[in-house]
Amino acid sequence: MPAPHLPRRTWAAAFTAVLVLALNQGWPAADVIKLASALLVLIALVIGASSHSE
Repeated sequence: MPAPHLPRRTWAAAFTAVLVLALNQGWPAADVIKLASALLVLIALVIGASSHSE
């Protein structure tokens, strides 16, 4: 089953929302940076995999 294709703006909005939520919950800055790095890698992998399957 192919992954749903979402516009890049949707990825950016979701990414930003997760980071803002983490900051509002009082996460330490170092943890938010690690989370951001992991999410960016995950988004890049999903986009890369979906572009190769088309």
